[in-house]
Amino acid sequence: MGKPVMVSIKDVAKHAGVSISAVSKTLNGYSDVSEATRRKILQAAQELNYSPNMLAKNLKHKVTKTIALIISNFEKANGKDGVVFQIISGVYAAATRYGYEVVIYTRSLSEQQDKSYWQFCNDHKIAGVVISGLRTTDPYFEELIDSDIPSVVIDAETIGPHAGSVITDNLEAARLAVQYLISKGHQEIGMVNGHRYATVSIKREQGYREALEEAGLTFIPSRVVEADFTEEGAYELTEGFISANPRLTAVFVASDLMAIGVMKRITELGLRVPEDISLMGFDDIVLCSYTTPKLSTIRQDFVGLGYAALEQVVKMLERNTPGYNKILPFSIVDRETIMIL
Repeated sequence: MGKPVMVSIKDVAKHAGVSISAVSKTLNGYSDVSEATRRKILQAAQELNYSPNMLAKNLKHKVTKTIALIISNFEKANGKDGVVFQIISGVYAAATRYGYEVVIYTRSLSEQQDKSYWQFCNDHKIAGVVISGLRTTDPYFEELIDSDIPSVVIDAETIGPHAGSVITDNLEAARLAVQYLISKGHQEIGMVNGHRYATVSIKREQGYREALEEAGLTFIPSRVVEADFTEEGAYELTEGFISANPRLTAVFVASDLMAIGVMKRITELGLRVPEDISLMGFDDIVLCSYTTPKLSTIRQDFVGLGYAALEQVVKMLERNTPGYNKILPFSIVDRETIMIL
C-alpha cells in the first residue's frame, strides 16, 4: 500500500473555491467569515478528510518553548551585508535570557503560497514567530495579522491582537539624512531606493520627499530609481541615472550595499566621491568602514531589532499582551563621502 496522501490547507481552499486566509480563519474560529463560506470550508475539509493538528489552539492555554525566526525571501546576496547575522544574534541573546529555544527557517514566495502561515507554524509546533524580510505583497504579511500565533515582524509596521512589529523610524531617519545633506549645501539630491513592495522603501522615499519639501526644494520623480536593495542592481543603473541627472551633487541611497555599488560605478566613470558626488547610505554595515572613501550612513541597531522582536513575542506568550509597534533609535554616521559645498 502507498503512503496516505497528506491534505493541506491549500487543498481545502482550492476544493472550497476560497482563499487560504479564509480557511485559516475558519479553522481558527474567527467570526469575520460569512456563514455560507464557513459551511463550504467545513464541508470541503470533511470531504477531503482534513484533520489539522490542534497544537495552535492549545497554545492559547499552554506556552511551549520554541520560537521560530523566519527569514523571508532569503537570498545568497543577503549574507554580504551581515544584517541577517546581527538580527540572529539579537534574537538568540533574548532567547537565552528568557529561556526559549529558537529555530531558524527560510521561506520563499513560492513556499508561502504552497503552505499557509498558520499551517506552517502548526506543522512545526511553533509557539511564536519573529519574521524578517517580509514584503507587503507576501501571503504571510496578511495571514499573520489574522493568526492567533504570537508574531513580530522586523522592519514592517504590523499590529494586531497577536501581531506586533519592531522597526527603525525609517521615515524620520531618511528625512534627517537628506536634511543633513542639505545642511552641507546640497540642493540637487537624488535617491536610489530598494523596491516598492518593502515598507522601508516606502517610508524612506517619503522621508526623502519631506526633507526636500521642508527646504523648499522641488521633488523630481526621475531623480528616484530602484535597485532592489542589491549592490549589482545599483551598480548597473548608476551610469544611466547620473547621465539623466547631470546636476546632482549628492545621492541618498536606501542601503549601504546599494551605495557601495553606486560608489564603485561612479569611480569607474572617472568621477570622484565626494568631490563630484556625495553619498549617504543607510544601515551602517561593517563594510562602510572599509570602502574608499569610507561611507557616511544612517546607523541601525540590527542586534537590538532582533532582541526587541523576540522579547515582544515572549510578552505575548507569557502575559497575553496584544501586539504593538516598537521603534528603535538611529544615528547619522558622517565618515568621508559627504562634501561641504
